[in-house]
Amino acid sequence: MKVGEKQMNKKMIFFDIDGTLLNENKEVLASTRDALKTLKNNGHELAIATGRNLFLAQKVIEELDFNSYIVCNGAAGYYHHELVFENSLDPGAYEELLQVADLQGHQIVYQSADLLRSRDEVSKKSIEEAMNSIDFGVPDYDREFYQSNKLYQSLIFYSELEKKHYEQGQFPKFRFVRWHDVGVDILPYDGSKANTALKIAEMQGFSVEDTIAFGDGLNDLELLTMVGTGVAMGNAVEPVKSQATYVTDNCNEDGIAKALTKLDLI
Repeated sequence: MKVGEKQMNKKMIFFDIDGTLLNENKEVLASTRDALKTLKNNGHELAIATGRNLFLAQKVIEELDFNSYIVCNGAAGYYHHELVFENSLDPGAYEELLQVADLQGHQIVYQSADLLRSRDEVSKKSIEEAMNSIDFGVPDYDREFYQSNKLYQSLIFYSELEKKHYEQGQFPKFRFVRWHDVGVDILPYDGSKANTALKIAEMQGFSVEDTIAFGDGLNDLELLTMVGTGVAMGNAVEPVKSQATYVTDNCNEDGIAKALTKLDLI
């Protein structure tokens, strides 16, 4: 395909951060940098789609010069640095969830668009390990933070065996998506990377067929199955691999560049 033909059929391409844009050492491969630059030069629209909030994603956004990004698993969407979509947690239902979490001894991290705060003053070691896995320590303590800040997402820490306290219909206004052995995202029930990505793509005149997404985790599953082409990284969890359009190499082995080459976009 000629360069001119690529520009005739522009794509909107969404990239997860952890395990996708970043390798296991939380670094961006040179091949990924070059691939993103080529995509931009070929006229394609690029966006990040991450579970991180804006504060946690900012370093990658700036390093790779993204101007569109979906954060908090779709609860907030920015196009050319302007907030164009938001979907915050229901305050009343969240207050009820906090009561259950306190009763069960499950710790909480609040997430606004650009801040994280811990509900509990002292954190368990398992929570420190989970937060370190996303290249961030345990946030500062502010128990009442949720009362004066709009929350787009929240983190709660419990094992798979303990999900019965939350995930059996007790909180119909929320979705629960696991990202770690003890870490779970709390999202609005109708919130997802997929919904926000497709809304922004539609706003910018892209058909579903002209959307592509890269990801590796369970919070990427819906996105990869709803866009025109879903690319699972080689390090993706099996449910994501099994339902993706295409599985590329892992995030340490030039997976993004190889997939974009196969798709004839670079």
